[in-house]
Amino acid sequence: MKRQFIRYLIVSVLCALVAGSVMAQQPNDGSTPKDSTAQQDYEQAQSVEASGNYDEAVKLFGQVIDREPDFWQAYYKRGEAYSIQEKYELAVEDYSHVIDLQPDFALAYVARGVAYEQIDDHSHALDDSNKAIELGTSDDYVYFNRGQAHLGLLDFEKAIADFTYWIDLNPKTYAVAYYYRSRAYYAVSNLPGMVDDLDIFIELQPESPSVLADRAYIHRLLGNYDNAISDYSKAIDLKPEGVERVYYERGETYGLQGDYNKMLADLRAYAKLAGDQTDPVVLDLLKNHPE
Repeated sequence: MKRQFIRYLIVSVLCALVAGSVMAQQPNDGSTPKDSTAQQDYEQAQSVEASGNYDEAVKLFGQVIDREPDFWQAYYKRGEAYSIQEKYELAVEDYSHVIDLQPDFALAYVARGVAYEQIDDHSHALDDSNKAIELGTSDDYVYFNRGQAHLGLLDFEKAIADFTYWIDLNPKTYAVAYYYRSRAYYAVSNLPGMVDDLDIFIELQPESPSVLADRAYIHRLLGNYDNAISDYSKAIDLKPEGVERVYYERGETYGLQGDYNKMLADLRAYAKLAGDQTDPVVLDLLKNHPE
């Protein structure tokens, strides 16, 4: 699956959690800035952030910080706004300020761990997730994020354990968790487990051609050629980017079934779309089997 699509799914999960999870939990000590102007800016910043105006929120939280640099809640909230804007390096800086000022605030470690993971800093994401769990965070998203970190560090069994824990808490809620666990299952050669997770992903996100193609490939490895062809066909109907490769793989599957006419038809469709990038072996085959 293309990384851009995965990033979209991750951001979708984060936005879905805004109402009550790591990306929007208010620091809960009731504090407000001492300076009256800073207090007004802080209240306005929270209001515009809630309305989705993150640029203005960042500006206003910055004004609060300029007036009261030890008011850690403003760093936390600005880090939240940066994260929603996908400005993760800036979010890391703000969450680090929070941790410097409030080293036992578990949600800051959860939030910074999420930001680290989004910039592929898996080691720091893992460290922060572990610290948040050690501090007793109530935010179960930390297990999904730690699973991503374990996956990035190629510790597949631990990734599976964390994804499974989060999925058990949120069954059939967030499709992306099943996708990531399927990647870990593939890495440990658990192909039936991968198919099961892709089944649920597709149930939750049916118009996902690249995932349909992934499942088709695994069906093919398992010898389930009819299922593979069905998935390839559904993927082709959705006209994904890179559809030529799907034609190529469906053609190969037809060949494995011994249906050479359909194989050649798909390889011709692949060659037409691929143009100069067509596999030379396919070109030779088609020259020897003209229409």
